[in-house]
Amino acid sequence: MIEIIKEFQMLRSNLSLLIDKSGFKGTFLAEQINILQPNFVAKKRKGNWSEDEMEKILKIIENERINDIYLAQVMKERENEPNEMISFDDFKKAIA
Repeated sequence: MIEIIKEFQMLRSNLSLLIDKSGFKGTFLAEQINILQPNFVAKKRKGNWSEDEMEKILKIIENERINDIYLAQVMKERENEPNEMISFDDFKKAIA
């Protein structure tokens, strides 16, 4: 259960990166999830997305490329943890 919470927190903290990499404009995403643009910018900067907002955004931006970017970021953040199956460098080579 703790691992699930850690994964959720990691996704929340990396959502702004994924939005940037997705190519979608903030104004478009703000409109799609029904929040004002200034609030969207603030949430993106602070990373304080609600679960509902995260789900709506991910439904719009999720694709194989975004999944790979997120997985690469997770592996980078866990680079020094024990029990890694492959190194971050090996993963980068695999998705390049």
